[in-house]
This record gives sequence, structure tokens and C-alpha cells, in this order.
Amino acid sequence: MSHSGHNVYPGMKAIIVDGDRFLVIKQMVGDYTFWDLPGGRIKHGDNPLETLLREVKEETGLEVTITKPAGVWWLYRVFDPDQMVYMTYVCKAKNPSVIDLSKNPDRSECIEEYAWITKDEFLSGECPPADESLRELIERVL
Repeated sequence: MSHSGHNVYPGMKAIIVDGDRFLVIKQMVGDYTFWDLPGGRIKHGDNPLETLLREVKEETGLEVTITKPAGVWWLYRVFDPDQMVYMTYVCKAKNPSVIDLSKNPDRSECIEEYAWITKDEFLSGECPPADESLRELIERVL
């Protein structure tokens, strides 16, 4: 199977925990709506951990502390055949009640809402994940 012309991009994602709950954000890409973790793509020359902290702050307004590695998950983007591979870290928010979705400088990211949910709520399908590999990571890590 040939994959010429297709790209793989690295990204960073955060499982931000607060007690027995973690933060998910609802995004819309075209006609596709899904629940995702805060984070984003690593640009050439960026420090990946700084990328994680910056992306979380941009998307949610939260300042977080990275506590431990969680693992890797991936998805194929809905608007092209490219693949995203996300290195994911468990994080703790310095003030989890101060979430602001309105300050994201990337207007192409349609983040509609957020929710603090439990692992069981996430695995129940209540919040359809961006990809099955994300569901599997949450099942293993939390």
C-alpha cells in the first residue's frame, strides 16, 4: 500500500486531571464533531514540552504542570489523508476552575465547549472521542 503524498505530524496532548475527572474539549472540523484533549501540533524547532504548555494555555486558558507521560495515540485528519501522532502527558491545572475557550489565537480550531468527565463517562461513549486510539489510551492510563 503506497502512502506517497501523505504526511505524519507530531503533536502533544494533555490529560488534565482534577480529582477523578479529566478535561475534554469539543471540536468541530467541517461536519465532524468530536471530543479531544487540549494540545496541538509541534512546529519545527519547538520544544515539545513547551508546545504542550503553550497549546493548553491557548486553547483553555489553563496553566498546567506536567506530572507524567501517559502514552501515544493517533488519528487521521478528516479534511485530508494526513496522520497526527500525539505524545500525551498527564497534567495538573494550577487553577482548574478558570477555563476560557475564547482566547485561542487559532481561529481554525472550532472549540465549542469543554467538560470535566470521569473515565467511565468517557468510555461509555457519552463523549465520542477523536479516535479509538484515544479511548484505548484513557482506558489504560486513568
